[in-house]
Amino acid sequence: MASINRNTKVLLMQPNFAIFGKRSWKLVPYNLSILKACLCSKYETEIYDPNFDNLTEEEIRCNIRKINPDVVGLTSFSTEYYKEIKFHTRLIKEEIPEALVIVGGVLPTVLIEQAIQDPNVDYFIMGEGEYRLPQLLHILESSGNNLLKMEGIAYRLNGLNVINPPQHFIDNLDAIPFPNYEGLDLQRYCNLNQKYAQGLIPRQFPFATTMSSRGCPYQCIFCAAQTVSGKKVRMRSSENIISEIDWLIKDYGVREVIFTDDHFLFSRKRALEIMQTIKSRNYGITWKCANVAIFCLNAEILELMRESGAYQLTISIESGDQDVLNKIIKKPVNLKKAKEIVSLIKSLDFEVICNFVFGFPGEKWDQIRRTIDYAENLDIDLVNFHIATPLPKTELMDICLQEQLIKPEQALSGYTHGVISTNEFNNFELQILRAFEWDRINFKTRDKIKTIARLQGISEEEVAEWRSRTRKSLGTTINWKE
Repeated sequence: MASINRNTKVLLMQPNFAIFGKRSWKLVPYNLSILKACLCSKYETEIYDPNFDNLTEEEIRCNIRKINPDVVGLTSFSTEYYKEIKFHTRLIKEEIPEALVIVGGVLPTVLIEQAIQDPNVDYFIMGEGEYRLPQLLHILESSGNNLLKMEGIAYRLNGLNVINPPQHFIDNLDAIPFPNYEGLDLQRYCNLNQKYAQGLIPRQFPFATTMSSRGCPYQCIFCAAQTVSGKKVRMRSSENIISEIDWLIKDYGVREVIFTDDHFLFSRKRALEIMQTIKSRNYGITWKCANVAIFCLNAEILELMRESGAYQLTISIESGDQDVLNKIIKKPVNLKKAKEIVSLIKSLDFEVICNFVFGFPGEKWDQIRRTIDYAENLDIDLVNFHIATPLPKTELMDICLQEQLIKPEQALSGYTHGVISTNEFNNFELQILRAFEWDRINFKTRDKIKTIARLQGISEEEVAEWRSRTRKSLGTTINWKE
């Protein structure tokens, strides 16, 4: 076991998710920066992000040797990158065998039984890490005698797997410190125009991302949000959010804030307080949410959003068939009301992006076609179609396994290939439908092409290449040109 003491050097690392050619998002390591803020008063702590510059294996190895940390905390934000995580844990152990390797994030939270088989990881942290990582290091500093009593961690002991599931989520989010960006060239992140990122492309630079709440109370069968962040929505106070915005503007010159919450509008009172303060302080910033629940929108919310600098809404209606929404997806969306809200959104001159999902067990082909028709009739700026993907710790995964629609190993299939086939459709049909209807609906006119080029941060020539690539690969190409 590596020695843990007050002189311990901790490296918080974001792996290069593109190491095997997959698309990766070049966003500031926000969660790692919060972990750094939680650790830096006790340990020498540094953040390392090979992902941003798409570093090669040899470059990563060289830098790991140079930094030579005692502890490496590796983050994961999707089971899709399981192979990439294992690549990095092996690399770390080969270069610095004595270092302690800790993996946290989505992978161990939803797939610990498989993740724990990686021999190059010493400890896994499940659930939220802001308190668990400092607690784990403190226990190890004290000879590790209380590990068996700690919840939310997994490790191997005498050849046996020890898995202590997380028992709680953090209630007081205001107690979590702001991210510590010291040592990061934040301006490189905040001024990057990342192509094909739609809801994460700002209108003003530099920009910053933040999260004002955690948790989701809804029961959508394809989503693992409740496992990752809980059923209860926990919110930072409006005062705490405004303090962070003040700090971002003052210290980093931020001109746009993007909220990455699952449910920014869960408390209408809090949302109105945040927006009213942004408006009254005349920051001159723009802002948006990466996803907004359409059933929480009304005229009052939308008008204040616009007045306070919001300009774009990404909404997820999911299906254009009410029975599919009610009986299969279990999402509380009323399609008639949703269409009325979209009309209101458009009247206020918002950019509008909408997500739909099809290909669920029990869904009929005609119901899928109704989703396509509904999406087309909304006449919005960009429609995204997704094929239902069974993810670990979701009801959809349970159904697929129970009905033997997929094999257990397809839990790591990713998001670009359909894996569900039923008597109504097969995965190949879904991929054809998705790719060609996406193309038909989104690119009908020159004006729509121009709008989508702006939303995706690309030229019209790149739009044409993107469309061609999508049709030829049936939407499975993920190694986009930067």
